Amino acid sequence: MNPAASTDHVTPYDRFALDEATLVALLAAPTQNESLFEYFGPELHAELVELARATHGRRPRGRRVYVLPGIMGSQLGFERGGKKPDDVLWLDPIDIQLGRLVELELEDDTRAVALGAMNYTYLKITLSLRKAGFDAVLLDYDWRRDVASLGKLLARRIATDGRQQVAIVAHSMGGLVARAALTHAAGAQVSQLIMLGTPNAGSLGAVQALRGTYSVVRKVAMLDLRHDAEFLAREVFATFPGLHELLPSGPHVSLDLFDLASWPSRGPGPKAAMLRRTADLAARLAPADDRFHLVVGCNRITATGVTLRDGDFEYEYSLRGDGTVPIALAELEGARHRYLDCGHSDLPLSDRVIAGTLDLLKSGSTRRFAAKPRIRRAARARVRDAELRQEYQGKVDWPHMSPEERRIFLDTLNEPPRRLRPRPTTGRGSSPRNREKRPGPRRAKPVSAKRPRHRPSR
Repeated sequence: MNPAASTDHVTPYDRFALDEATLVALLAAPTQNESLFEYFGPELHAELVELARATHGRRPRGRRVYVLPGIMGSQLGFERGGKKPDDVLWLDPIDIQLGRLVELELEDDTRAVALGAMNYTYLKITLSLRKAGFDAVLLDYDWRRDVASLGKLLARRIATDGRQQVAIVAHSMGGLVARAALTHAAGAQVSQLIMLGTPNAGSLGAVQALRGTYSVVRKVAMLDLRHDAEFLAREVFATFPGLHELLPSGPHVSLDLFDLASWPSRGPGPKAAMLRRTADLAARLAPADDRFHLVVGCNRITATGVTLRDGDFEYEYSLRGDGTVPIALAELEGARHRYLDCGHSDLPLSDRVIAGTLDLLKSGSTRRFAAKPRIRRAARARVRDAELRQEYQGKVDWPHMSPEERRIFLDTLNEPPRRLRPRPTTGRGSSPRNREKRPGPRRAKPVSAKRPRHRPSR
């Protein structure tokens, strides 16, 4: 598809990609905006309205705090200019249905840019910081690109702002971008770095994304009426240096995933040249010091190991992670670690995480988290790529879904394999959507899960 021609049409999601100031003003207005209510859902909408009314029009006077989203946590698309809204591709289900995700393939002359952070996931923590008196600034970045270049841009922003003793609150990949920024002179202006679920040694979600078996890729492909998950993995996601840099490495990984020979010969996978360019990310990042605080989620069904068996990847799943990042791959020598039961996508939305983050910013300590992970007992499971390819097949009828059904679909993009989810009990909270009855493969009993929040951010 020709991008120049496709950017002419404007979708409701383009119109809804409001700048933060306009969005906060609408939330703070005395009359409820029904579109915002449908988009955020009753619970989150009510929280954001209260926060918006408490902060709208107030001039922040406290310390500057930069809030960084995770991978896939910034909108991507094309700037239109003039009176038309920008053309959002990630995450616009209508454009994805039309097959336009291929326009995000990263080439040297790509026109796609970051078009703001995902407000659904990051506005709550940003407004909560402002309500507490901090001068919180929610940033975005093009998460397709390599971490070093993104860190350089962040360092330039910090230097240009000219604030001293600033703090960074970074979710997932945002923590790696912050560590890259700290290698520049402007890093001296940063007095605190609070990382929420950062994959300091990578995530097996990146492996599965490149294989076309990650739930996010497979569910996005259910929206795409022209392409399947394997095509998107091979032709789109495999062009992203940022995704390759998130491949796990170190003593907790049995394979050298930056060596193409370690990968299955069949099916989509990484590009050899990209692997060579993106290896040894840790050597290009600032090591931890007493400024570093790391909040780690656990007790969610997480891919925590991978082996090559019979020409296919086989993943071990356990509760030793937040659903996306294993505990062992999050931990960083020299950082101060804190643990809680929470899913990866829920970390920026959790009241407990937000309150603990405020504690750390104010005093450098908090009692809201555990000093060590407390992992529930559960059997481990092993699942191969071939089995994951059986998940999330077919296409969804987006135009005929209700607003609630659409929100639930997007909320659960980053959910564990169906076969590993526990059988739900009847009663309050159960619904036909999550009554999966298939037993998990080679497991003694199911491990527990919590429905993850919206819009993937790794």
